[in-house]
Amino acid sequence: KQWYQRRVSSGINAEDKRKSGVQEKDKKRIRSDGGERPRGFERRLDPERIVGATDSSGELMFLIKWKGSDEADLVPAREANTKIPQTVIKFYEERLTWHTSAQDDQDDD
Repeated sequence: KQWYQRRVSSGINAEDKRKSGVQEKDKKRIRSDGGERPRGFERRLDPERIVGATDSSGELMFLIKWKGSDEADLVPAREANTKIPQTVIKFYEERLTWHTSAQDDQDDD
């Protein structure tokens, strides 16, 4: 969760912190020409890898690092599953752990 949460450090209360955090985020997304910066696949960049995943918003999201960019974006998993299935498979394979029958026997004790 740390990789996408930002804290605003000042002497204001929690509600003001949330509001200012949203305002800060909105300022960063707005381009100088007044339009919103593209996010996720709208950036038309190739994905480098999936850095992590979260469901804190109630929907499974992947944090995707893009080739040629230092920025990463949260992208809905359902969109990533259809647009970059091999990258999603690789992400899960890297985190897959297998248990042997010997380990299962030890767990039963």
